[in-house]
Amino acid sequence: MSRRLRLAVFDLDGVLVEESSSWGYLHRVFGTYEHARKANYAKAFEEGLITYSEWMRLDLELVVRERGAVYCRDVEEAFERVRIAEGAREVVNHLRERSVKTAIVSAGIDFLATRVARDLGIDEVYANRLLCDSEGRLVPRGVEVVNPLRKGEVVEEIARRHGVYLRETMYVGDSAWDCSALRTVGLPVVLGPGPLECGDSRAPLIHVSSMLELALLLKRLLP
Repeated sequence: MSRRLRLAVFDLDGVLVEESSSWGYLHRVFGTYEHARKANYAKAFEEGLITYSEWMRLDLELVVRERGAVYCRDVEEAFERVRIAEGAREVVNHLRERSVKTAIVSAGIDFLATRVARDLGIDEVYANRLLCDSEGRLVPRGVEVVNPLRKGEVVEEIARRHGVYLRETMYVGDSAWDCSALRTVGLPVVLGPGPLECGDSRAPLIHVSSMLELALLLKRLLP
C-alpha cells in the first residue's frame, strides 16, 4: 500500500534521541534531578496549578539556585553528547529523498532540538527556548514555544503554512503528551512498546517498536 505524504513531524525526546526527556537530562547534568523529581512540577502543571511557562521558570530557577552561574555554552556542550536514536537517520533520509518536508515539534529544549535538526537535516524546529544573558549565563526563565498539551496546534500551523493537508501529514510521538498532535494527522505513529490511547483521532494509531521499524514501514508506504 502506498499513500501520499508531504509533511513529517517528529517529537524529539524518546523519538529522535535516546534520552526520554531533555529537561530531565538537563537536571542530571547539573545535579538537580532529585530536587526536580521531589518538586514534581509536572503534576502541578497537569492539575492546572501552574502554566507551562511557570513550569519552565521553576525548573530553570532550581538549576541556577543549586548550581549558581550556569553558562549556556556548558548546556550546549552537554546536549552535544546526547545520542541520536538508532534508525532516526534512516527515517529522515528516506523522507528527504522523497521531498517530504520535515519538522521537530517538541516541548523539550531548543539547544538539543536545533542540534538534532542540524545533524539529521530536518527542515524546521519548534521547541522551547532557553535564554542567555549578555555574559552567556543561563537566565532562569524560558520562552514557551510548544505547550506539551497543545502540540496539535503547532502541527496544524506548519501544515497550513506549507499548504499541506493534515491527511498528508505524519506525526511520530511516544507518550500521552503527543496525543493532541497524533489526533490531528492522517498518519499518526506511536513509538515504543506500550499501548497508547488518545481518544477520537483522524486515523487509527500506528504502533512501531523503534525508529528502525518505522524506517521499514516507510519504505513500504513510500517506495
